Amino acid sequence: MAEIRVIVVEPKNPGNLGSIARVMKNFGFNELVTVNAPKIPFEDYFRSMKGHEILEKRRDVNSLKDAIQDLKMVIGTSGVISKSRNAVLRKNYSSRDIASLISDVKGKVGIVFGREDIGLTNEELSLCDLFMQIPTNEDYPIMNVSHAVAVVLYELFVSEKEESRDVIDRDKLDRLVAKFRENLLRNNYPRHRIDKTELLFRRVMARAGITEYEYRVLMGTIGCKDYSREQ
Repeated sequence: MAEIRVIVVEPKNPGNLGSIARVMKNFGFNELVTVNAPKIPFEDYFRSMKGHEILEKRRDVNSLKDAIQDLKMVIGTSGVISKSRNAVLRKNYSSRDIASLISDVKGKVGIVFGREDIGLTNEELSLCDLFMQIPTNEDYPIMNVSHAVAVVLYELFVSEKEESRDVIDRDKLDRLVAKFRENLLRNNYPRHRIDKTELLFRRVMARAGITEYEYRVLMGTIGCKDYSREQ
């Protein structure tokens, strides 16, 4: 099972952080990072019950980029999805699908939860490797953020897959994606489609969870000039 970091972006209600810390303790997850969070009052520390130690160790950072820079994989969450087959930014997977994917990863994975009112921005979602939505009633699909955290962590907790793969680090995924983009430019790929195609490639590679060997083969296949240093 991967190491999980719960990331909450600009929470409006500090009480939700107390509830999140409590469910994290319920399911055995300990690392909480917040982005521009408000000061947590004493009553919300109390609400967290035995999760108060998670709140005490919580790290608050200035941006989502700061929260994810050392992670192997980043999963974004949202209550808004696109039904278009061509959607890339909001191409969603269920929480159960994500639990299955994460169980194959060795290393640290971030699960990013957005603001209570507007969730994650498109710019923030573009920083994520995959995108997850919890299946809910279409009449009222938006969950309270602490409830969403509870569902996702439950799925991770009960995931029964035992085998894990040593997938590449995030910096190598970034290099592979950059090399892919270079090839699109070199081959006169339509410029108005490059950003979307690059994002699609990133999502496919992240979903595949490629190993070090697979990474080296792919880098060689797309003509990496520094391939000899990837050996």
